[in-house]
Amino acid sequence: MAFVGSLLLYKILTKNYSFKNEFYFLVCYRTFNDILYHVSILLLLKIPAWKIATDFYYNSTILAPLSYVFGATTCCVPFIHTFILSIVRFIAIYHPIKYSKLSSRLTSKIICGLIFVISNGIGLASLAFPSKYIYDAVTGIMSPVYVVRSVAYFQFCYAIVIYGSTVIASLILNIANFISLKKNNKKNKNKRSEYLFAFYGLFTLFTASLMEGYLIGRIGGNFLQNQTMTAISNYALTWIGDIGTLGDFYFFIFINSEIKLAIKEVFFKVIKKEFSVVTHKSTEVKSLQEVKNIRIKVIAK
Repeated sequence: MAFVGSLLLYKILTKNYSFKNEFYFLVCYRTFNDILYHVSILLLLKIPAWKIATDFYYNSTILAPLSYVFGATTCCVPFIHTFILSIVRFIAIYHPIKYSKLSSRLTSKIICGLIFVISNGIGLASLAFPSKYIYDAVTGIMSPVYVVRSVAYFQFCYAIVIYGSTVIASLILNIANFISLKKNNKKNKNKRSEYLFAFYGLFTLFTASLMEGYLIGRIGGNFLQNQTMTAISNYALTWIGDIGTLGDFYFFIFINSEIKLAIKEVFFKVIKKEFSVVTHKSTEVKSLQEVKNIRIKVIAK
């Protein structure tokens, strides 16, 4: 994951033509966010859940707040990523001319900047509520929990109202995108690649929905001051997060031929063998710019 993220970043910074659109900027940001997520989950959630160094976590006054900062920050990104991906896709399909005016590297940087500000703002705000590690005798799990009930109201605002709204909006946009693909089925020359892109959007929506389920459980535990419910929700995050992050990552690798070619190119350079690209029917997720051009041609006709 770190290798692919670094490769994507390199291609973007060197302004490689094949990695020029918003999709790759979003995937690159999401990949590095998911790496941070896995590191923080391992150190702050999985290790204490495995009953390793329990006294160290139990006596610490810093680690529990850190776990919620990293958790809130990294868990925010999948929701925004899914929502923005759905919006960009919708504009590219239904309003290609407007999309052509908005699409640029500057727009991509602004989008990534907004994701960074929003996610870190929510994460840092969690420091206002005290937390600690507890051992739940019912589940046998050591997990961080908030010690004040008022945090449930804060979590309700961002996790239920904001995230829930993005999930619903993303669902509506994805349905609209599929309807458009169905209507333009005969005219669309890149039908297979467009459907792959659409299924990728649906998969990110599915993983965001799983994350929303975890947040509902955690908020319920905080509001009811039920530490067992909170501990179970935090434990569920260890596998929900794996499905969301690793699933999204490997799905992207599977459907995108450009990143596959980039990986092969690096591999052949390492083993010092000549690398040549063979022309074949592409299975990549086509550039939204290409989708836009197709739509403009259809409109012109």
